[in-house]
Amino acid sequence: MESKKIEFTQEQFLQLLKLVYLGRWMANSHQDDPDKSLEELEQHVFSFASTYGLNDMVDYDNKYKKFFPAMELEDTMDPMIQDYDDYTFWDELAWRIAERDFVQKFDHAQVLCMTSEEIFREKNTLADKYFEEFSTNGIDHLLLTK
Repeated sequence: MESKKIEFTQEQFLQLLKLVYLGRWMANSHQDDPDKSLEELEQHVFSFASTYGLNDMVDYDNKYKKFFPAMELEDTMDPMIQDYDDYTFWDELAWRIAERDFVQKFDHAQVLCMTSEEIFREKNTLADKYFEEFSTNGIDHLLLTK
């Protein structure tokens, strides 16, 4: 297979650094056994930062012989990660509670008689109630009961 080269402007490479950082972070930050191939790819991409004049985005640690995201990169990406986490938290919470309510509302025989569109519409109606509640009140009205 013929080897091809890819070229980037400085701005494009900066966006690539951000995407690689976010991709590796999303895939590995919660893993006990992180995907080494993603870390290797991140190292490879980070190694080109100085070529594009982006030394402020990546630090090299001689002790570990590895590149690390510099504070500049982390500070740039942290608000994006926080926004994503916030969105997915509320979205997942609403859908999980809606799923619970759906299972409590309909027995197995009723669900078997429903079309997939009816099931989706019913779950969506239940979830919408929680989306509205959470957007208005956050967790202020959430209580755990036995």
